[in-house]
Amino acid sequence: MESTEDVAAIRRLVAEAETHQNDLDPFVALHTADTAIVNIAGRRVAGRDALAEVMKAALESPLADVITRTEVADIRFVRPDVAIVASMKRVFDGRDPEVRQDPRAALPSASGWLTYVAVKEEDGAWRIASAQTTPIRP
Repeated sequence: MESTEDVAAIRRLVAEAETHQNDLDPFVALHTADTAIVNIAGRRVAGRDALAEVMKAALESPLADVITRTEVADIRFVRPDVAIVASMKRVFDGRDPEVRQDPRAALPSASGWLTYVAVKEEDGAWRIASAQTTPIRP
């Protein structure tokens, strides 16, 4: 059901999401128009336009200094054009120490399981239809 080309394309998609996490337009373009994202803090964003708005605000704030690294654990194909991708996400807080000391600015976790639903669209490109991060509590 899966091809090595599709597995490689999905791995590239995840890598590009990491690479472009602070680059609004390329990051948003990796998502479907009706994407749904739940971040590590539990905030849900629905739709590519809403994602762009939220990402723009985040990148204009100290959150731009919070960087994540993602390692794919496995890829399971539900059907040839839909895959569930389980990844370990690690969060690195590069914000100013004064910002980090404020309890309201605390990150929920330093790591989490990031699950993507990736879909192969009509143009042949794999895109993120859904992303959910579940924090791992120490």
